Amino acid sequence: PGRRVPLAGHTFGWSFSPDRARLVLGTDGSAEVRLVDLRRWRVLGDVQVPMAAPGSVLATAWAGATRALAVVVSPGCCGLGDTTVAGIDARRPRLLWQRRLGGSLQAGERFRHSLVLVLGPPGRRLGSSRLVLIGPDGRIRSAPLLEIRSGSQPVGDRQSGRFLLHEWNPGLAVDPSGARAFVVQAGAPVAEVDLRTLRVRYHTLSEPISLLGRLHDWLEPPAMAKAQEGPNREALWLGHGLLAVTGTDTHASVSAGGREAQWDTPAGLKLIDTRNWSARTLDSRATRAVFLSGTLLSFGFVWDSRNQTMSGSGLTGYTIDGSRRFHLYGDDPISGVQPLGKRIIVGGAAGSRIFGRGALLDARTGRELRRVDWNISLLVGDEPFWY
Repeated sequence: PGRRVPLAGHTFGWSFSPDRARLVLGTDGSAEVRLVDLRRWRVLGDVQVPMAAPGSVLATAWAGATRALAVVVSPGCCGLGDTTVAGIDARRPRLLWQRRLGGSLQAGERFRHSLVLVLGPPGRRLGSSRLVLIGPDGRIRSAPLLEIRSGSQPVGDRQSGRFLLHEWNPGLAVDPSGARAFVVQAGAPVAEVDLRTLRVRYHTLSEPISLLGRLHDWLEPPAMAKAQEGPNREALWLGHGLLAVTGTDTHASVSAGGREAQWDTPAGLKLIDTRNWSARTLDSRATRAVFLSGTLLSFGFVWDSRNQTMSGSGLTGYTIDGSRRFHLYGDDPISGVQPLGKRIIVGGAAGSRIFGRGALLDARTGRELRRVDWNISLLVGDEPFWY
């Protein structure tokens, strides 16, 4: 069965040290971080981040060989809580410092020895965002993003549980060599932030990041049911001045009889050239994207409760200039793509021909190598931020 090390619930937000000799992982609910020695295959110790309420470690990063950073959200779900960042001594595991940032976590990326976070208003509110840069010593610098809306806000009668929850989640990508961050949101210009000076510039695209369909406030609060509505965007830095943006728009309605419905529409996959701020749509039905081995992979699925259907667009591979390399699995809903070196493991949602059994592919050519189990998480690289 191979060598094992106990995780004891530490399965969130993992990241590897620069030499890949150590691993840091967090918990969901107890705001605790575990450090693991991967050479001796043993637990080095656990570090508690003191919180006034239960918190979840949603991401970690390494600020050099001997220091780790942990992002803790309390309460720990869905970008609704307050965000704290902690610095941890990885040599003899102990807490060095912690900083309460006073906002809901909307997006995050690792940058050199620091963290770049996009925060929304604290609590359950919608409003403008801010970008926060946290250094290895706990130094905090921030810049307001007045054009980027984010957060979560209920509308209606919460006591009866019949209300609408507006969720606006922006996307973040970082250009590490150029020290720039890009923040994208539906119906807004792209925010470009110089990470050296924190100067913010906004850019209007030739093809806007639109909001597909109408997101609206329900007009009859007594008829509202608990449902979610709003845009979610993701961004990827591809290098060579290119940025990819994708995501979904979630919609909700209620019938005269009080029956609730919720459905998603794809935001599509856009390729943005940041040298002239031109944009074009590569795949109008994509909701997710992964960039690996020079190939931009688009996929995803959407759910419609009105007819209880799940739909997708298969898996498509593009070159960095947007030329199509391959397309697989027709219109199947694809639930995830796991990078594995120069290969990927592709998992299908219900109704897909690879549902329950993933496919191992060559990421560059799309050639299917074999079918594999799709019921485990592979700790190949650092876990992406999630909120």
